[in-house]
Amino acid sequence: MEKREKIKFYFTKANKVAIPFILLSGVFFIISLFGMFSSLTEDYSSNDLAIAVPMFLIFATPFVAILIHNNNQNKKEALKPSDSQMDSWLEEDIQSIIISRPYDKLGISKEDLVAESLLVVGPVYWNIGGFDVIDILMKKGKDGINRYSIWTIQVFAFTENYLCSYKCHYNWIKNTYINESTNEFFYKDVVSVKTDTVSSAYTLMNGERLVHSEAFQLKLVGDEITIITNDASLNTSSVMVSKAEKAVQSIRAMLRDKKK
Repeated sequence: MEKREKIKFYFTKANKVAIPFILLSGVFFIISLFGMFSSLTEDYSSNDLAIAVPMFLIFATPFVAILIHNNNQNKKEALKPSDSQMDSWLEEDIQSIIISRPYDKLGISKEDLVAESLLVVGPVYWNIGGFDVIDILMKKGKDGINRYSIWTIQVFAFTENYLCSYKCHYNWIKNTYINESTNEFFYKDVVSVKTDTVSSAYTLMNGERLVHSEAFQLKLVGDEITIITNDASLNTSSVMVSKAEKAVQSIRAMLRDKKK
């Protein structure tokens, strides 16, 4: 199984038969088994046996089939990538995009940079233009952290005179990115940069309402960049949230230097 297939497989849900149905079929299995053995005693006629055996097969077959099905599902679950492996792959795949794509779109080279570029990422778990709804997925890991198939990727690049930005939406399952946009701003036009709790009006794919969210905010004269990074409902990794905090600290440091 290729890496991309494994990533998609991670987000698939196990198709197990629920425990109550297993127990119910097990009860019928035991009853039919008891009936069959009882029919073998001298108190029962051959007609009773003729009825008991088919009844046993009728109830035993679903019970055994359910056990085999769930066992196969358990084997498939064991083949899924671990949470840590998924985190490693996400970082790897994002880095493969931002290593050159933002600079090509911005029309600058890395030689134009005066500081390390910064990355801010945020999960997308609501309908968004350009994506099929079947690709917008979430999976809660064994560590209790939610992982997502769609991400907002925002890169900030520092040149001598401008703060440049690149943004796209990334489909991790298909390893494709759409809705690309770029912009550049004079440092003097930056009003503030912070992480804050903001109002939002998204309906998540599971039907929950995202009313207030943690977000990265860059406010400019006549413009604003906001990336939702986390929320109690989203429950993303602290590692992802820390990227936004690092971006805030670095942009503030650059602004203090440029506005002297």
